[in-house]
Amino acid sequence: MTPFPEPHARAPGAQTPSPVLPYFNQRPAPIIPIRPIGPEHREQLLRHFLALSAEDRYLRFGYAASDERIRAYVDSIRFGQDVIFGVFNRKLDLLAVAHIAIEPGQTARAEFGVSVLPRGRGLDIGTRLFQRAAIEARNRGFRQLYMQCLSSNAAMLKIARRAGMTVHNEGGETEAYLALPDDDYQSHFDALLENQTGQIDYWFKALMRQWRCFWLFGRCAQGVETA
Repeated sequence: MTPFPEPHARAPGAQTPSPVLPYFNQRPAPIIPIRPIGPEHREQLLRHFLALSAEDRYLRFGYAASDERIRAYVDSIRFGQDVIFGVFNRKLDLLAVAHIAIEPGQTARAEFGVSVLPRGRGLDIGTRLFQRAAIEARNRGFRQLYMQCLSSNAAMLKIARRAGMTVHNEGGETEAYLALPDDDYQSHFDALLENQTGQIDYWFKALMRQWRCFWLFGRCAQGVETA
């Protein structure tokens, strides 16, 4: 596919894009608690990806990912470098996962990928995760947020168009990128607020789950992190 031009550092005094991303000019986003995901949630990540159907795996990874390939993918996530965000349900299962992949040495562009389980679709979770990823990439100094998907992936194409991304189709693949403005105090505050909201929501759900387990005399699945 024809590569997009690499983003360049802005010259001193050069005019920067508006600090408001195109996606933020849309109607107000729904309140969806989004939490950063760390290595302590690797098992929950694995369960999320294994729960995807064969078709969903094909759309997410671009190939028919077997259980073994998914385990290898989860094991390969570089938590100290990449960024993972998730949306949990009341049972602390991951309904949706966003992966911001950052190549070693790359300082200009980050790649976005997302998956949402069927019971979490139609709730704007994917677009909210994209918005959160854009804030994170912006705050880390990246100039572009990039994504690549199959041209048949209607959900990803919808996210790209709603976000105002530049989209390029060639054959069965689609590439899209969004130019990011410089970070500012507001973008860092937004990220802090989102992280705290997601953390509090997770703690509350973990507490409620423990109470349910207590009243069920401990008949609950083990291995859920509450950190």
